[in-house]
Amino acid sequence: EEGLGTFEDNDVFENESSGVVIRSGGNPTLRRNKVHHSKKNGIYVYMNGRGVLEDNEVYENKSDGISVKSNGDPVVSNNVVRDGRGKGIFVHEKGRGLFEGNDIASNASTGVTIATGADPILRRNKVTGNSGHGICVDKAQGLFEGNVVESNSGDGLHVRNGSTPEVRANEVWGGEGHGIHVCRDASGVFDGNQVHSNRKDGITVRSGAAPALCNNVVYANGGQALNVCDGGAGSSENNQLSA
Repeated sequence: EEGLGTFEDNDVFENESSGVVIRSGGNPTLRRNKVHHSKKNGIYVYMNGRGVLEDNEVYENKSDGISVKSNGDPVVSNNVVRDGRGKGIFVHEKGRGLFEGNDIASNASTGVTIATGADPILRRNKVTGNSGHGICVDKAQGLFEGNVVESNSGDGLHVRNGSTPEVRANEVWGGEGHGIHVCRDASGVFDGNQVHSNRKDGITVRSGAAPALCNNVVYANGGQALNVCDGGAGSSENNQLSA
């Protein structure tokens, strides 16, 4: 508890629980470690844990790669989070954190899930080849800026259940679902994104959702550029929309 310290170049593997646990005000620095084949999460930050996680490789863990909850607030930069059996990154139950420059790839669930009151910042991450949605925001907030969300099995960005994120200057492309899907009373601001080459609609707004869409460029998707249906609402201003 309230532990500090710097941990570099370690191989952390085959633990019965999570590979690394940071909690109760712990604020260590983890750099260039390999965290893999844990029976639960690779790295678990909770109960006001903090920490700097930099240049680590987190892979093939049985649950989520990096899980942050209950006011956990780490700085997570330039890590590779790949090939886990759960989510790549899961921030939930009022978790926070800055996630910057990470490569989140080929996880068995969503690449990134932000849920249940979480409010992190994600900048310049690459989220690619995950088996669910690229990024899912569920009953949460967050700032998503400058990320590349590419070739995921579900929607590129799926926002639902009253969520209110800020989504700015991301590239969302090549997914099997919709590029951006806002539904179930979600809203938020979607500004300056490029949404293209997705199998379904570029942007879908439905079931009571009411986002503000502005300055987005949407093209070359398999469905409609912008599809507002089933009670969807919101505003659309200065978007470039083409088939």
